Amino acid sequence: MRAIDSDTLRQRCLALVEEHYRDAHVSPTWLARTLYVSRRQLDRAFVEGASVAEILARRRLRQVLVVAALNVPVPMSDIVTSCGYSTYETFRAQCHRYLKRSPRAARAHFTSVLRISPAPTQAA
Repeated sequence: MRAIDSDTLRQRCLALVEEHYRDAHVSPTWLARTLYVSRRQLDRAFVEGASVAEILARRRLRQVLVVAALNVPVPMSDIVTSCGYSTYETFRAQCHRYLKRSPRAARAHFTSVLRISPAPTQAA
């Protein structure tokens, strides 16, 4: 079996992330196993720039915020699980880590950036 070069491995990994980020079981280890390489080999392919884990986290985070901005009445906890997070707490931590905002502030920001006015809530 011939060795795969870093650029090809990176591109194949990014394609897998794009295709499977919504699955909570997808992780850097799963990606390496799916690509038939060791986790270390996969990490070496991403030594320049963001790590595999960061790329996966940012892809999920971006999707959550877009869906949340487009669906203001839907609870964030429902959205995060549909976008690949196994827990809301993981999403919240990554929101603070990468965006330096709370989930509520991030949703409000993305809603205004996308120029979407929040749908009116129904009175009970």
